[in-house]
Amino acid sequence: MRFFVLVLFAVGAVAQASADEIRLGVHNFPPYFVSTGNGHCGGEAVELTRSILQTDSFTVRTVCATPARIYKMLQSGEVDLTINIKQTQALPADVSFVAPPYVQLSLVLLTHGAAVAREKQPTIAAIRGFDYHGQRQQLSDSGYSFIDLPDSISAVEMFIKGRSSALLTYEAPFNYYLQQQALPFASHYQRRLLDTIDAYYVVSPQSKHLGYISTTLNHYAETEQLSYFSH
Repeated sequence: MRFFVLVLFAVGAVAQASADEIRLGVHNFPPYFVSTGNGHCGGEAVELTRSILQTDSFTVRTVCATPARIYKMLQSGEVDLTINIKQTQALPADVSFVAPPYVQLSLVLLTHGAAVAREKQPTIAAIRGFDYHGQRQQLSDSGYSFIDLPDSISAVEMFIKGRSSALLTYEAPFNYYLQQQALPFASHYQRRLLDTIDAYYVVSPQSKHLGYISTTLNHYAETEQLSYFSH
């Protein structure tokens, strides 16, 4: 009988630990989110989110996936939160955004002179599932053909290798890639700033921890008097 009670207690403890797990959706978008492969992911935003939300009662676990997959997981509640701009059409309609924003992103169009001259129809490397605040449609209407890649670094590499004539990207991942590879910003790249867009913590409407996540993030921002979570 004592053994049976101990087994029940152990099962209950495991169930409780699972119930208090907060799942953070992470895709390869450095320096904020960095996916190293084999299911391992981290980055500045992961570290900060853990420092705010993780306690003796809550554990923050990363779930590494592509952006398109994360949007579906937000809808189903398989992940509790991620970081994203508000304007992404693939986001579930009833997600919650936490103010203030996490970071302000610069959206740029980079063009590669040699590739532009070579291609009859200009191509743009971009992230699958991102509409880039309406810029995807505008560029498609102006004659560009999109090459969609799973994440930001895949798109950057496609462009750097000259396999697309342009790159539609948020500037932070592009600069991170150049720094990691010790590459200069090539003189034959042309840069055009298209927009500046705020990205926010996004909480799944299906998350049973929605109240805790939103309240705790808001309290942290108010206590620290933040205008953006990322310094």
